[in-house]
Amino acid sequence: MKKILGIILIAGTLTACNNSADGAGNSKDSLDSIAREKKDAIDSTAEQKKDAVDSLTEAKKDAVDKMDSLNKKDSTRK
Repeated sequence: MKKILGIILIAGTLTACNNSADGAGNSKDSLDSIAREKKDAIDSTAEQKKDAVDSLTEAKKDAVDKMDSLNKKDSTRK
């Protein structure tokens, strides 16, 4: 009888000590961190694209300014 009671006690202790309660919380945290990383990557990519557009715009503005200054010089020579 003591052996059966001991086995039941050990089995009950092992059953009560599993970590299944933490599994859902860990899964949610893991999913949140994955989502956060993906959003950061998207934000980073978007910033790089914006910077590229700004740089291209500035380069074109500089080219137009250069052409205007050359045209002004040519018109004063005539």
